[in-house]
Amino acid sequence: MTIRDLLTRQSRRNILVGFLAWLAFAGSLFVGAKSGRPYLPLVFFVPFLGAVLVQVFFVRCPKCKGNLGLLLAQTMSPLTLTSKVSC
Repeated sequence: MTIRDLLTRQSRRNILVGFLAWLAFAGSLFVGAKSGRPYLPLVFFVPFLGAVLVQVFFVRCPKCKGNLGLLLAQTMSPLTLTSKVSC
């Protein structure tokens, strides 16, 4: 497995978890208000925020151990890692 493959897999996982948590958060805004549970959206916002923070601060290059999270978050399409990112 190459470095590019590893970083792509890590970023895809973080993006998928963040997107699913965001969808659950958006849905819980409507459900929580109608069911009388005003704190329900907070339950789903915490994993979304966690996925964003993991992507930005904890994605590291396996070779040089440099932080690539913010760079990957800015340059990555949902399917592949662009060629702009290099270690």
